[in-house]
Amino acid sequence: MISVFPLSQPNMLGFTLDGEVDEEGIRKLLIAVEAKVITHGKLRLLGNIKNVGGFQSFQSFWKTLKTKKELWDKIEKYAILTDHGWLASLTGSVDWLTPRMEIKTFSLADGELAHAWLKLDPMEESSEGLKEIDLGDERLLGLAIIGKMTTVDYDRINLLIEEQAEKYGQARVMLEVVSTEFSGQALLEDIKSSIKNYKNVDRLAIIGDQSWLKTTVRLGDLLTPGLELAAFSTVERKRAVAWLG
Repeated sequence: MISVFPLSQPNMLGFTLDGEVDEEGIRKLLIAVEAKVITHGKLRLLGNIKNVGGFQSFQSFWKTLKTKKELWDKIEKYAILTDHGWLASLTGSVDWLTPRMEIKTFSLADGELAHAWLKLDPMEESSEGLKEIDLGDERLLGLAIIGKMTTVDYDRINLLIEEQAEKYGQARVMLEVVSTEFSGQALLEDIKSSIKNYKNVDRLAIIGDQSWLKTTVRLGDLLTPGLELAAFSTVERKRAVAWLG
């Protein structure tokens, strides 16, 4: 059964596929997609794929939708929520949709992350507050706070952590505080309240020369139990990377 539901922005639409694909559900989905395209020009779609009758059923579902190519060409981002491994593996070669569409899969439990990803615009993803750092080891995620952080920046951190966790089981993160705009308590409170998936973080190293850094970081109670956290000065960067590895 297919059901359609609204999302937080008028240029976004969600649908749920739970069980057998039904013609009436497909018809309603196509009508809703067409209405959004006519009204807003471009559409961002969230597909909540709970249960489906196997690969053949899902393939026939998309074959039907492909007949409306003029609509699917207007979808700029498509987030798929699913716990079906075979479906998630298809996102690397979904030429049966459109090469101009950004597609990303998330587990069913990560609806908030999928929603945040849909809201991100390409311009917003190029942040002036947050930059990625190459640590020379693809298993490690390096980030630098270089300016004022926004909700977009924290959404980006959440997505990067999720990607690392999908590849390596858990994420190991180095966060370098370059900006001097923050007090220690304010920054760490922002981190605590804005980063949603600490369960996917194994170790977090915070680097900086600010006087507050090492006195503010507390291993036991700063973030969540089970997360290893340590503070380093900038001259200790190599030690921080070694500790993360």
